[in-house]
Order: sequence, then C-alpha cells, then structure tokens
Amino acid sequence: MSLYKRIMRQAVRSKLLLNIFWKKRPKGLYCFNFHRIGDWKVTPFDPCVYSCDESKFEQHVKFIQQNFRIVSIKEVCNIIENNVEITEHLALITFDDGYIDNYQLAYPILKKYNISATFFITTSLTGGLDIPWWDEMAWHIKQLPKMDLRLQGWPKHVSINKSVSKKDIRQVLRYVKQSHQKVEQQLNELRLISKLEYDEDNKSRLFMSWSELDEMQQNGMEIGAHSHSHEIFSKLEESELQYELSHSKALIEKNLNTKVRALSYPVGNMDTYDKNMFDEISQQGYKLAFTFCPVLNTNINKFRFELGRFSVDESFSKKELTKLCLWPLK
Repeated sequence: MSLYKRIMRQAVRSKLLLNIFWKKRPKGLYCFNFHRIGDWKVTPFDPCVYSCDESKFEQHVKFIQQNFRIVSIKEVCNIIENNVEITEHLALITFDDGYIDNYQLAYPILKKYNISATFFITTSLTGGLDIPWWDEMAWHIKQLPKMDLRLQGWPKHVSINKSVSKKDIRQVLRYVKQSHQKVEQQLNELRLISKLEYDEDNKSRLFMSWSELDEMQQNGMEIGAHSHSHEIFSKLEESELQYELSHSKALIEKNLNTKVRALSYPVGNMDTYDKNMFDEISQQGYKLAFTFCPVLNTNINKFRFELGRFSVDESFSKKELTKLCLWPLK
C-alpha cells in the first residue's frame, strides 16, 4: 500500500486528521453526480440508481454551496479555452439519465438556493414510457428469488436471495456492464429466463419531457448528452458510437434550442470508454466529457474528455461527503 493510501486510511479513522485534510484539500474542480432522488424502497425497478431522498438532497446542496463555489458547464469551458489556472475550490453538480424526479424533486431545491446544475439526458428515453434496460433487468431479478443466475459472458453465477436485495441487483448489473455481450442481448436472455413481462397498464413516465427540460433550462439549468440509447460505448462499433454521439446532441439542440457542450459516458467507469474515442467526441462538437471515476480534477484542460465525478449514493453525512472528496487527483 502506498504512503498516500496509508495516510488517507488513517485520516478516515481520525476526525481530527479528517478535518485537517479537509481544510487543506487541493484547489480544483469537484464534480458531484446524482441519479434518482426519492425513496428506493418503493420502486419496482433498480433501487441502486437512487442517490438519496429529497430532504437529504437538500442537505447535500447546502453542504456543497457552503464549501465550494458552484460553477456551470459554460464556465468550465471558459476555463479550458482560456487556460485559466484553478486557484479555488470549484464544484459542479450533475445528474445522469434524466429521470422525472430530477424535475419534480431536485429542480425546486436547486431553484430555492439559486444553484445551477447540469442534467445529462438519455434522449431515447426523454418524455416516453420506455423502461431503461437497467430498470427492466432489476424488475426481472425481483421476479427470480432463490435462483442461481448466469448469463452468457458472465464469469460466474449470482445466487439471488429469497428476499431480493440491493446487493443481488448490484451484482447482476455489474456483470452485465462487464460482459462483452451487448446489453440488449443480455436483457433478451433474462426475459427468456423470467418468462414474464412488465404490465403495460402499470407503466408511467419515468423520464423528463422536453417541455420540462426547457423550463429547467430557462431557469438556469444546463442540459448535456448521456448518449441516445445508454449503450456502453466500449461495446459499440465505430459507426454506432458516431450515431450515439451525434444523434443525442442533435435532438437536444433541436428540441431545446441550445448548444450542447458536454457529454457523460453511460456507466462511465474506465472499462466503458477509451482515449481512441476522444477525437470523435471532439469532432462531434463536445468540449467536455465526464466519467464516473471518483477523482478531483486539477488539470481539466489535459483531461477534458475524462473528467472525474464523485458519485453521491448514500444518505447525507458531512463526514461521509468529506471522505468522498479526499480522493486521488487528476
């Protein structure tokens, strides 16, 4: 273990050291990423995609506002274009996917505190009744208690408990993302195993509409691209990647009369993208691209197409959020 990791492990255990590290934390761009806002216990779909409930989100927002200067995508682009050195603690708040609870629950809180955030949307889901692949998979898993599940391309089976847990669903989705098989192939295989179909009569809109997104944009929010289909980029052919990048950007610009500057990678870990994509991303007109890797961005010009973000997926705790920020630099 490196000296840095040993020091950080000790800091996490000691409140005094944690406070010292927090006060001395490096200058740079700290990006905080959310997904769904609400109660994961009541969803028939993926509980793991919930970041926190409404009250905890407000606490997160207040903490970020008190400890950072919150910036927009536009300002980050200006920093890059003018090669400005970051000499303060900056924060960017982002959301992935475009769930309707972002509009219903998160947006009013952001307005209340006069804070801008960026919402990366999956355009094939915008305003429709479709269930995204990860939510449909979670629904099927919940119908398969006490089963050993293994799809093609998985390293081993997942033993699903009698009472299906978040851990079961998280492990299944981890293998789905790691598999070389495309997501749609794995979903079709899972459908055949469960032999069930979600009741069409129970469907309700899960994602924001264009009119809701336009209202948010008119009130200071920014909209970015999260691909068109949410297929993992590393599984795509070159032509498929071009389509995902160009079509999502074009739809947003057409429907919202705006310029899309930023992209967030679907799933977003290091296995889902690579540097060979950066030229295409740039040619499509994107200025920034965000990963799901928890790192502080100190050199945003050099790493403009792999900016790190801290995933907020726990109930609010000042200590835990402080620990979250004390990660390696980039």
